This record gives sequence, C-alpha cells and structure tokens, in this order.
Amino acid sequence: MRIFSAPRPLALLSLSLALCGAPAGQALAQFNFLPEIRAGVFSRGVDHGQNLLDPERISDANVELLFSAPDLNAWTVVGELRPHMGATVSFKGEDPYAYAGLSWTVRAPILPVFVEASAGGVVHGSLLNAPQGDPSRALGCGAGLRLAASAGLDLPLGTSLIGTVEHLPDFGTCGTSERANTNVGVRLGFRF
Repeated sequence: MRIFSAPRPLALLSLSLALCGAPAGQALAQFNFLPEIRAGVFSRGVDHGQNLLDPERISDANVELLFSAPDLNAWTVVGELRPHMGATVSFKGEDPYAYAGLSWTVRAPILPVFVEASAGGVVHGSLLNAPQGDPSRALGCGAGLRLAASAGLDLPLGTSLIGTVEHLPDFGTCGTSERANTNVGVRLGFRF
C-alpha cells in the first residue's frame, strides 16, 4: 500500500530539467541582462528660441534602461549596440512619453569619455488621453520617432555623467510645427 504516489515520469522529468538547468543558471549568472540605468532632468522644447541655461526651463524627469544583447555586437566593428527603453514625465503638466530603440555607444580607447547615438520609437501620453479624432492620436504625433545623441564622462564606481540631446519629430502630422520637440538633458548613469 502506497501512502504517497507521485507519478514516476513527472518526478523523472522534474529531476532532468533541474539537472539540465544547472549549467544554464551558471551561464546566466555571468550574463548581465541590465548593465546600465540612467536618470536625470531635461529641458523641453529648446528649439523654440528660449534661453537654454534658464533653470526655469527644466521641466522633465527621465529614466532609461540599457540592456545587453551580445549578438547585436556582431554587427559593429567599433562600439557596443544595446537595446534601450525609457520614460520621461513632466512636472509642469506636459505630455509624458515612453520610448524604446537601439543605442550605439563608442568609448575612447584611453580617455574616460564616450559618445552615443540612439534611434527608436516614442509613444506620447496624448495617444491615450486625447479625444477621439484629435491629431494627437495620429502616427507621427501620438506615436513616432525618437533620435538622440549623447556625450558622457565615466566617473568612479561605475557611474557616468551624460549630456543628451533628443529630437522627437512629428513630420507635420500634428498640424503644428510646435509639436516637434528638441529636448536637452543631463543624466547620471549607473553601470552594474
């Protein structure tokens, strides 16, 4: 008489998966999926002719995650290609936006500096909260393209100071040229 009868094939399958997963777990421990987080502040709409150095212009907070994808680096001779995603929220009542894309980072051989180019897509908060039929829901306005360029300085303890310029073109789909924004920001990066 059996008090506990676990199906034998299920027990064998569980044991096999545990044994096969052990080497994979060690390999994943060596692979850093999220090597960098960046956070900082931005001034929105600097292309509208106002004073860039005015502290009153700082209106946004930004956070960005950069991921490792070793297979992508086979496409470059120099630098590192990394997928990224981020979000920017305004503390002055403007539309928030989220973005994702690909960043190409090139580090100087000896100096602790780097440059970076990024391209991807962006989705503005107006895509969800604008009334039906509003131009803000149009492709190019509510959802569109994000281009960015950064220059950074590596600091001790895996940190970096990064200056970024980003452009969010609308290609005229919003009906006004004011919706295309060029934003400038400064961020701190934390590498793991």
